[in-house]
Amino acid sequence: MRLFKSFLFLLILFGCTNKDKINKTPSIKKEIYNGPIIDMHLHADGKDDIPPVKMGFCTPVSTMLPYYDTRQDFNDVWDDLFANPKCDNPFWSPKNYEDYINQVESKLTENKVIAVASGTIDNVRYFKSKMPNNIISGIQFRVGRDSISAEEMRTIILENDIKIIGEISNQYGNIAPNDPRMFPYYRLAEELDIPVAIHLGSGLPGIMYYWEPEYRAKLSNPMALEEVLRKFPKLRVSIMHYADPFIDELITMLYHYPQLYIDLGGIQWNYPREYFYEYHLKKIISAGFGKRIMFGSDMIIWPDFIPHSIEIINETPFLSYEQKADIFYNNAARFLRLEENEK
Repeated sequence: MRLFKSFLFLLILFGCTNKDKINKTPSIKKEIYNGPIIDMHLHADGKDDIPPVKMGFCTPVSTMLPYYDTRQDFNDVWDDLFANPKCDNPFWSPKNYEDYINQVESKLTENKVIAVASGTIDNVRYFKSKMPNNIISGIQFRVGRDSISAEEMRTIILENDIKIIGEISNQYGNIAPNDPRMFPYYRLAEELDIPVAIHLGSGLPGIMYYWEPEYRAKLSNPMALEEVLRKFPKLRVSIMHYADPFIDELITMLYHYPQLYIDLGGIQWNYPREYFYEYHLKKIISAGFGKRIMFGSDMIIWPDFIPHSIEIINETPFLSYEQKADIFYNNAARFLRLEENEK
């Protein structure tokens, strides 16, 4: 009995002590990051990309079209959603191209953002000329759509100070990232020591019925990058949209290939925040890969996506200030080798 009482006393003593320690463990301070930001995923659209009428857009995208009646024409459904968005505070496209450029420049400057611009070489040149301090030049590419050989790509890169090949949007053409047709471009990027950014992830709901008939969701799987990274081990690769929804496969690839990075690419507003936080971002952070997550707004024709995307990350309940700084700036600066480029 005496032994039992002694054991019970020790149990209570240490139990209280441990509980005390738990209660005194400091919680993460919800500090707002307000330093410089690198947006790894911004589209440089041209005049023809801005619609003649204002188009509305609701987030999260997964709830924008809650269901689809197949008796309807899918084009009509989306046209109606853009004209009459079913949410309280929709995003609206600019009234014209000049307004669009002014809004993009304003959002970038106000939020201390330097953005990697993806687009045609003409559009990227224009963005760079209008916003020289806010733009890092990239170039979009898709096999079949863009008739640019690897040697022609070399000339474009060298003559225009291109810092990244991307967005590589082959998924929309039903072309896997390990398609041999891409090997000359990967070889070129490895030789020139510039990174590539590859779209792997969700498009809009029903996108194959409206804009991109060749899109295949199965090609989001990042495991298809394994042969690419084995064949080109010095290649720097960013997975745009972090290969949503293949999170477990993504973690497998991040674990085995430590040169692999990801950008958030708008998926933060594709889903309700609770889902994005708990089942995507927290899982990647918890697995130990906070040093390879990069911020991306996926700003298309709605410049307000830039501050909206920043807000979602800043309001993440489990991120420390240091983790936010890594996502917003440090990781991308390392990936792009900005400090080395400035020397």
